Amino acid sequence: MPRGTLRGYRWGHTTVEPDRYTGPVPRVTARFTCTRGHEFAVHFAVEAELPASWSCRQHGVEGCARIDATASAAAKSNGKPPRTHLTMLYERRSVAELEVLLAETLAAIRRQGGAQPGCVQFGDKTYSFRYDG
Repeated sequence: MPRGTLRGYRWGHTTVEPDRYTGPVPRVTARFTCTRGHEFAVHFAVEAELPASWSCRQHGVEGCARIDATASAAAKSNGKPPRTHLTMLYERRSVAELEVLLAETLAAIRRQGGAQPGCVQFGDKTYSFRYDG
């Protein structure tokens, strides 16, 4: 087969039409600040979601914060706030139940002689703990 037969065909191309009618994708520039003190810019497509952090190419530091990340994060956070352990605990128990549970647990610890390595008998269960003080 002559060499000129496959001219114009490459891996990844689906057509032999020239690329002269296509242009670059519209871009937006995001600015980041390195933990070592300098700022740098990274270009993204307009449709892309901008990350809150990026790694610095100069120093190799990961997690460099975007300069305008706090403003955009506040604009995006129109949903529910993130759930913490304390909010999930308040969903399961009332404040009065938690106060009773805390008082019983502290009384059980005091019966054992204070906060020392060992275990605490609470109801029908035994809880072990370690105190590194």
